[in-house]
Amino acid sequence: MAELHSRHIGLKSVTNFRDIGGYRTQNGNSVAWRRVFRSGEFGHLTRNDFQRLTEEIGLTSVIDLRSTLEIERQGIGLLSEADIRYHSVPFMTDDDPGANASRYAHCTNMGEFYLEMARQKDYGQRIIEALEVIADPKNHPIVFHCAVGKDRTGMLAAVLLSLLGVAEQDIIEDYALSEPYMDELLARLKNNPQKSDPPLDIPDYFWKASPESMKLFLSTLRKEYGSINGYLEAMGMEPSLVGRLERALLT
Repeated sequence: MAELHSRHIGLKSVTNFRDIGGYRTQNGNSVAWRRVFRSGEFGHLTRNDFQRLTEEIGLTSVIDLRSTLEIERQGIGLLSEADIRYHSVPFMTDDDPGANASRYAHCTNMGEFYLEMARQKDYGQRIIEALEVIADPKNHPIVFHCAVGKDRTGMLAAVLLSLLGVAEQDIIEDYALSEPYMDELLARLKNNPQKSDPPLDIPDYFWKASPESMKLFLSTLRKEYGSINGYLEAMGMEPSLVGRLERALLT
């Protein structure tokens, strides 16, 4: 697929910032470029990168998927100074470190981890809440992010692209684009760990964005709920949301 724009946007102070536009849908449309972005956190955002976001990209809105505790620890950086709509939609509904430790202990890949989270009613409702923000054109251009831009961000991106009719293989490949960033992050942590960084004593699979994990996540949701649309309906999605997303994001 020829790209009209660069998918990866090289910000020096923000990891894993990229455009999810350009993907073709099953109906022959395309996801609009420069309208929706995915990313890691902005706590260390520099002035130069801030200028690129506000002037070059024209960023209007941010959806922060991190927990309240993460926001307290990592902050939102220069975003607090900007005339940007800030939406806190914490996907993790428990801030207990022991909860994740338990999940890591019995899951064998990130796909299983994602499914365990997605099956929770309150988690599904947060996904819908974020999609409602994305569906409103006045919020564009918009970026949604978590800490490193792989897991919560990857789940939201996968659900969004699925609703828009993007092929599963493209969604899986988009998810896998996070892995090189994780390799860089892991190397940095080993050399110079920061207080707010993810801990190193978590399973090796956490540092991966394997195609198999996203394939398991999508295929299992479809098996259990009939479709990604069916999953969201079971979580309380308004029937009009899919149409609003299509009108806002497809060209």
